[in-house]
Amino acid sequence: MIVADQAGPSPPLRLCLWCLAAGAVELALYLSYRGHDARFHWFTHLFVGASTALVVMTAVTLRTRRPLPYPLVWPVLGHLFAMTPDLAFSGGVAHQRWMDVFLGHVSSHFVPGRNVTWYAVFLASLALYLAAVDRSGQR
Repeated sequence: MIVADQAGPSPPLRLCLWCLAAGAVELALYLSYRGHDARFHWFTHLFVGASTALVVMTAVTLRTRRPLPYPLVWPVLGHLFAMTPDLAFSGGVAHQRWMDVFLGHVSSHFVPGRNVTWYAVFLASLALYLAAVDRSGQR
């Protein structure tokens, strides 16, 4: 008889489950933008929110000298925070400049290069986080 020495799924399986969960949330968010040019709005807020989350994750990782648990949750939460005004918009609240407190919700659409710029920021933030994880000595 084989007895498992740990409770729950193996680490690679857990990672796959987290990936599926994060992917399902992002697919639902993407579909929520169906009538509002999803490629433009969803990607902008994903890149801005995930980049912000990665910068925070980097700071915490450097401070604690170890990677954060549940790393896929942070970018999804960053994305949700960045798109909060769009959730309010669905409820009838018009977009206004004060909504920029949600990670530049309105003005983020008007940076030069638009999503190409945000993608570059995201990649730089990801590289920074991966370097911090590597520096922590744990992967």
